[in-house]
Amino acid sequence: MLINFFYLLRQYGIPVSINELLTLIEVLRRPIMMPTLDDFYRTARMTLVKDESHFDRYDQAFAAFVKRAEPIIEKYKEIPEHWLLADFKKNLTDEQKAAIEKHGWDKLMELFKERLEEQKGRHAGGNKWIGT
Repeated sequence: MLINFFYLLRQYGIPVSINELLTLIEVLRRPIMMPTLDDFYRTARMTLVKDESHFDRYDQAFAAFVKRAEPIIEKYKEIPEHWLLADFKKNLTDEQKAAIEKHGWDKLMELFKERLEEQKGRHAGGNKWIGT
């Protein structure tokens, strides 16, 4: 998909290089944030657009890209939850799996939601709050 986005930006007259595309891919591969469409928009613009005079064309290209990607995004929404959970559980340690078994998945998600509601600001480090 990123290759298509790269060529679309070029079609809109934005001088994007392969090095910039590789930089974007490198940034996206790092587990810094939970990616949203807004995060991708900003991150891609920061790494791919060198001159602010191209921002309007970038916005137009991005809108066209999202419009083309919507059917694909809708397909991903149809992925059964148990498939995602199975993949998620592959990355857990034995200790984490035991904790989930002990308390149950629903209880764990309930605790997660409660923590998010209690948390009032940014958090980095520690073992109680959810990192932001």
